[in-house]
Amino acid sequence: MSNVDKAAYASTKEGCPLSKLLDARTSQNASNGNSISILLPADTPTKIGVVGLNVTGAAGIIRVQLSGIAAIDIPEKQPGGKVVAIGAIRGLLPTDPIVGYTRYEFSQAESGIKVLHLIASDYNVPFPASHELVYSLFLFSSEECTRIGPESFNASAFSD
Repeated sequence: MSNVDKAAYASTKEGCPLSKLLDARTSQNASNGNSISILLPADTPTKIGVVGLNVTGAAGIIRVQLSGIAAIDIPEKQPGGKVVAIGAIRGLLPTDPIVGYTRYEFSQAESGIKVLHLIASDYNVPFPASHELVYSLFLFSSEECTRIGPESFNASAFSD
């Protein structure tokens, strides 16, 4: 393959432009399990991670890949079923646009450590005037429980 061919292949594949990584960030409260002990109040969305992605130089469609993990300890003998959720928001407030959301339901008999996962994508994101996209990760529980770790939130932004 000639140098010209190598350069063309590096920037395109079969005539399609390759994605360009704009930024990647991690927000981490706890890297290990059982490394924190923080109350998660009932019926209160609680922010556990925030990332800001610099999208300067974006061309074409902006897309963001998100992943999050959180572990909680649900106490025994809670009345009724329990609902726990983990969600990614574009912005800082629970009322901002939801990008991804995973809901878990546990029976009254279920208790103990539960690990919650979220994988989401935000496609065709509007270019922000500030050149920064902000995402937040929230936890919610219908019953009071304890955040125990790990807690980690990852985001990567790409464009054409």
